[in-house]
Amino acid sequence: MSDAKPPAAAPDSPDAPAEVATPAQASSLAEAASLAQAATPAEAAEPAETALASEEPARAQEAETESEGVRSRRWPARRKTLVGVAAGAALVLLWAGTALATTQHLFGSSSVSGVAVGGMSPAQARTAIAHVLAPELEEPVTVTAGQASDQLVPAESGVSLDAQASVRRLTGFTLNPLTLISRLRGETVAAVAPVDAATLRTALDAHLETLSSGTKDATVSFDGTTPVLTPAVAGTGLDVEASVAQLSSGWPVGQDSVALVSGQTEPAVTDAEAQALIDDVLTPLLSGDLTVTAEGTAAQSAASGQLTLTPEQVVALTSVTSAQGEITASLDPDKVHEAVLAAMGAGIESAAQDSSFTIEGSPAGTPSFVAATPGAAVDSKALADSLLQAGTTGKDATARTVPLELSEVAAAHAESEAELGVAQVVGEYATAYYYDPVRTQNLVTGTAKINGTLVRPGETFSLAQVLGPIDAEHGFTSSGVLSGGVHSNAMGGGLSQVTTTTFNAAFEAGMDDVEHHPHSVWFTRYPAGREATLWTGHLDLKWKNSTPYAALVQAWAADGQVHVRLWSTPYYTVSITSSDKTNIRPVQVVHSTAASCVPYGGGQVGFDITVTRSRRAPEGASPADDVLSTSYQADNVLVCPSPEPAEPAEAAGEDGGGGE
Repeated sequence: MSDAKPPAAAPDSPDAPAEVATPAQASSLAEAASLAQAATPAEAAEPAETALASEEPARAQEAETESEGVRSRRWPARRKTLVGVAAGAALVLLWAGTALATTQHLFGSSSVSGVAVGGMSPAQARTAIAHVLAPELEEPVTVTAGQASDQLVPAESGVSLDAQASVRRLTGFTLNPLTLISRLRGETVAAVAPVDAATLRTALDAHLETLSSGTKDATVSFDGTTPVLTPAVAGTGLDVEASVAQLSSGWPVGQDSVALVSGQTEPAVTDAEAQALIDDVLTPLLSGDLTVTAEGTAAQSAASGQLTLTPEQVVALTSVTSAQGEITASLDPDKVHEAVLAAMGAGIESAAQDSSFTIEGSPAGTPSFVAATPGAAVDSKALADSLLQAGTTGKDATARTVPLELSEVAAAHAESEAELGVAQVVGEYATAYYYDPVRTQNLVTGTAKINGTLVRPGETFSLAQVLGPIDAEHGFTSSGVLSGGVHSNAMGGGLSQVTTTTFNAAFEAGMDDVEHHPHSVWFTRYPAGREATLWTGHLDLKWKNSTPYAALVQAWAADGQVHVRLWSTPYYTVSITSSDKTNIRPVQVVHSTAASCVPYGGGQVGFDITVTRSRRAPEGASPADDVLSTSYQADNVLVCPSPEPAEPAEAAGEDGGGGE
């Protein structure tokens, strides 16, 4: 008997072991069985049952090996299938993810009409595009038609920017792999700029003259009161309709020059359109009189009559113009206004009155507020349009009569009393004058003219402007002046005292010193270093109100003194100091041969002096100090060739016609 182990159970036997041999194990068992049969030939003569018993394990082994081989061949194929499916799923996910990412972000060197948007979100890109490209549409671009060129502003010609649609060109969802690859690398697209065809057509019509040659619009002129048509002529150059069609799909944003379509150029105004204007507007307009009446209007009581326009007068007011491809007729508003005032009188209009104050020029005078009131003026444009409408549609005299149209004119300044802040005296000064009725007349007239002047915040007071013409017609007379260092007479002599007093009141109130000019010599009635002269057209006194409140000037001359007060609300804290007089220069005797020379016994010595003003504001930075350095000449004795005084004359010089 062989000592071989019992045969293994078949794989499908109920008694088969739980584990299955690997292909390597199956190969080893087959090899061992083969070696055993070759090494023991005597065993081949064993009884039949023994041989059969030894063959059973070999067959079982062969069967198991064959089964394992089948399974071994099936596993790689199944694994390849699973790997392929997994790889495909991953590719799909990557593809979809990339498609989604390109809707949320702009990659690489992406740009829209030259605007770099790579690395931005769609919202950031829209903002960037609008920030750069929208202003570009406000700038002129060159448009060409053949050899002709002109400039056109896209934004004014129906072109707009759609930033959202522009960005969508780079972020719209797509699964096209070529598009996705392009976006990831950075895609360049043109901005979306929709065009309103009608507006563009009108704009191009307006440039026909420069973008074409030989083109002439139909025109209308007048032969007396008869409208005459001059036919239109077609030319060559810009083809408006073809150009509009070309650009309607989108304006080429970012281009400095845009080529338009050339061809036959049709006139913007055709014969039919011009004839329609003649038939529908001009002929009926000139068919009879037109009338403007003030009856039943606010101007009825002020009007001195009514305005009747004959056809001949209407023609003189009528103009026919062509603009942006449209021919129209209109009546000139300015000429209508002139005709109305000539017929009805200037009293039908009233000027608006700003809010203001009245104040009596006297020690007891106090401000009284006057509220703003609107004015009334002829609404010339509305009246001209009404006359055109009545002349076009009116069939009889009543229908061709229009009421006078007035419009309210608002006051330029309508502040309340509280807003103006004219509450108390913030600066005041007085200077004494000697008895001289002629000179005193100038002081009284000058102070009366500046009394009640309101200087609003930020405004500048000009004494020369407020005084107006210095002549006899306006109440002035000739009196003593200092001109070129020589004492003589001139119109307005003595006004330097009004100038000096006003300067000091404003100086102490804290007003900004804009312009002032000291005399060349010092007069004791004025504070040294703080005085000023006037010469109309050459020397002025100006101060600016830099406070938040209005300043009201009060002025009068009486009882031997010139007084000036400024009413307002205190703002600056003012401090003024004066130095000692230095560099004293003695009085000398001067002989003059001037015809207007007036003998003079001499005055004060010359000297130098410095005045310093400091202002402290209630809040914020305070103004810089004002440093007034004045050098006075000696007021010399003047000897004239004749003891007789010269006749009053106009004079000019460094000290001016403002006098002493």
